[in-house]
Amino acid sequence: MADMSLPRPGCCKWAEGDAGNYIFPCSTRVEAGVSYCTEHSAIVYIPPEERRRSRSGGGMSLSFRRAA
Repeated sequence: MADMSLPRPGCCKWAEGDAGNYIFPCSTRVEAGVSYCTEHSAIVYIPPEERRRSRSGGGMSLSFRRAA
């Protein structure tokens, strides 16, 4: 089994890789209870306003982008 890499405590948990071979390249410090730095949380989380807009039937679909 490959050596398991884990994010450092207090750092962004942004992972890159595949098939269980992940690395955690972002070393930006984060507050307790926060998983990602500001840059990566903007990619990971969809703001509630955008979720509501997409459910209201406006015909707009959410666009997702692959980050690796």
